[in-house]
Amino acid sequence: MLQRITAVRVEPGRRLRVAFADGAEGEVDLAPLGMRDIVYVAIGAAPEAVQIGPGGSSIEWRGAEGEAMALSADALRLEMERRAIVLPG
Repeated sequence: MLQRITAVRVEPGRRLRVAFADGAEGEVDLAPLGMRDIVYVAIGAAPEAVQIGPGGSSIEWRGAEGEAMALSADALRLEMERRAIVLPG
């Protein structure tokens, strides 16, 4: 099933709060996804710059040097469910 993100919020501790179109919501820890420190710095420096990609298929932001960065909705949902921190919608 193709996942669609409806809301995203940057949380302390390298985490994102993500809501999906099917009502599921939870936290995603970016560390296990193998994200480099540059990603954490870019998100932490401008959390308001994190936005939902076209059709809710990803989250997107700009890195410290202006490079485009993204994480797919599917990867975020899998990580959220793997960590068993899904909150009912």
